Amino acid sequence: MIHVVLVELKIPENIGFIARVLKNFGYENLYLYRCNVAEESFKTAANAKDLLKKAKIVEDLNSFLSNFNLVVGTTGISGGDYRFFRKPIITPEGLRDFIGGDTAILFGREDFGLLNEEIEKCHALVKIPTSDAYPVMNVSHAVAVILYTLRDLKRGDEKLVTAGEIEILIGKVIELFELINFPERRRRREIITLRRVLGRAKMRDYEFESIMGIFTKTIAWIKKIKTEKEKSQEDS
Repeated sequence: MIHVVLVELKIPENIGFIARVLKNFGYENLYLYRCNVAEESFKTAANAKDLLKKAKIVEDLNSFLSNFNLVVGTTGISGGDYRFFRKPIITPEGLRDFIGGDTAILFGREDFGLLNEEIEKCHALVKIPTSDAYPVMNVSHAVAVILYTLRDLKRGDEKLVTAGEIEILIGKVIELFELINFPERRRRREIITLRRVLGRAKMRDYEFESIMGIFTKTIAWIKKIKTEKEKSQEDS
């Protein structure tokens, strides 16, 4: 199931237009995180006022996103100082291959989109192919293009892991990094890469348990060896 999450939209009219787009394509799940909803929003929503009225307010974005199986960020930019934040970039058509379970699609601020720390938490990044002369679309237009592209997706019944469970697994990787003295300068980049691979993998719950078991036993074994080594050095 697709869930549309608007992040700090400033222009009230855009919020109404997006509610209208959701209703156009048969979607109902709209979430607002620090968005500027006003009377103008309901005017532009037209016959989708009911959808806007029942939109859910998000208080804590990170906690909220932890409940989804896939978290998708949208962007109009593919470069920048932190290029690894924006790899890989996929098209709306390409996103169809990764949709599974409950999917949250984030649309960011009109002026500068999603922040790096928000993009960092995404499992996939989508960019609509546009002209280089003017690559950034109005946010309501971007929502329309992506929802149209995903309109006929069928939902599977398999139980997939959530973003929160993926973060538990990533926590094990971070613990392993500490134990093996993995270079500090490379950790953030590798964690982002791993988060995106795992998020797009449509991992089942039993697969998650197997991988967690491997990391848990590996970490326990390394800790045991380190403790024995330290004790041996003290005794000598």
